[in-house]
Amino acid sequence: MLGSSSHAFGSPADAPSSAQGFHHPAALFIVAQDAAQSQAAADAAALAGAHVIGRGGFGDLPRPSDLPGHDILLIEAAPASPAELEALLQWGEEIRAWVGSRLIVCFTPTQLDQAVAQTSVAGVQMLCAPDVSERVSALAIAGCRPTIQYAGATETDGERIRRLSEEVARIAEALTRLTFASAKEQAQERDGYSAEPELLDGSGPDTGGTAKLSEEEPLPQPGAIRAEIRARRLRAQFFDPQLFADPAWDMLLDLMAARLERVSVSVSSLCIAAAVPPTTALRWITTMIEAGLFEREDDPLDRRRAYIALTNKAFEGMRNYAAAARRLGLRVF
Repeated sequence: MLGSSSHAFGSPADAPSSAQGFHHPAALFIVAQDAAQSQAAADAAALAGAHVIGRGGFGDLPRPSDLPGHDILLIEAAPASPAELEALLQWGEEIRAWVGSRLIVCFTPTQLDQAVAQTSVAGVQMLCAPDVSERVSALAIAGCRPTIQYAGATETDGERIRRLSEEVARIAEALTRLTFASAKEQAQERDGYSAEPELLDGSGPDTGGTAKLSEEEPLPQPGAIRAEIRARRLRAQFFDPQLFADPAWDMLLDLMAARLERVSVSVSSLCIAAAVPPTTALRWITTMIEAGLFEREDDPLDRRRAYIALTNKAFEGMRNYAAAARRLGLRVF
């Protein structure tokens, strides 16, 4: 059982000063129950140029006062039970808030929904079934010095930071000379995508798309959007799927259809709809939330589950896009 999740952490104002500037190299503390995963994290740290200053298991998580000075906290959550995972995430979030360290959480696909539901997501790197290159890139990103905040910061600055993070990920992947799973296998899995949406209420989905915002501009039909999604998946049978990676648009399409059908979309289902590795999908979900296009909705019946939905801003954008294309005589959905 996790023994330290209920400790009083004090005030962030009393926290150690590691957040004021990273050491050289960045100091890493690893939490892992499985020896192989602990070693994988250590190997990735060596490739990323980080220094492992301590390790702990699920049952011996240190108090903040006993935790060595560190810049990055990496949690290897497998094979934690749901209760253990909840305590691990709570401990990690509290350490991050108190110490100011960067948090990286690695988990399995079966833990994905709970990990997202019980983590703030913003400011946390979420890695689902990561390989070496994904661990290395996450550590490289976390090891960068904190961004200086200033009064003139704009949304463009955030975009540059995101692009820099993606570039670091690409460089790390090249350095470790690893690739994702077989493109053929990925294509088969994505072509077979048929995630069943979950009803928001007891009513059946409005598959006819009869609702209208106005007499002049009818809503797109969800069936047409689903057909567009299937057509996009079909490309992967004839070309390398990575040539057409466009997770933001794929997720917008999936969530638009789900809203018209009055159904909810779990985080794991949306990751499948993104047609990219889950860690990449999670990074894009965070980006879309920060851009005000997606919003996370907690499941009122299960605190370990969360759904993702379009914001009204995103819904209006999709509706207006379809209407504009229709006026130009273009067939979109």
